[in-house]
Amino acid sequence: MEKKNRPVQQAANSDIRTSDITPTTSPVQVPKRTPKKHRARVYMLRTGVEGWTENDILRYCRLSSGRNYASELERQLDIQLERIDEKNPDGIGAHLRYRFASRGDVLKVIQHVNHLAAINEHKGLSTQEISDILNLYPDAFNAA
Repeated sequence: MEKKNRPVQQAANSDIRTSDITPTTSPVQVPKRTPKKHRARVYMLRTGVEGWTENDILRYCRLSSGRNYASELERQLDIQLERIDEKNPDGIGAHLRYRFASRGDVLKVIQHVNHLAAINEHKGLSTQEISDILNLYPDAFNAA
């Protein structure tokens, strides 16, 4: 019985070079991939006064252990996040919703994110992004 070549096999067996094999001719280096912690912290900042859950970090950042990112921020920046106990939609069990306790804490996290971005040579938050984030937290914001 004779096997027929599939399109993938035909491409792999051909002498034609495709772009995934050909080296780039551009002298510009590909930018570094954004670190996981950076993505998680920026997501946390962009949730505003509503806050985030561990599942939100999993769903939107594709990262597990959402509580670890929150706990690490508390330790490193000496801030206290507010924790709100929420029942699960199915009525079985509960989970925690985290949110920043004050606008000052938000500013500390923004400075921390940009400081680490400069050290690790990846894109930090722009002035416009910082302004947009701060607009999510009113001047008189105090969660606790």
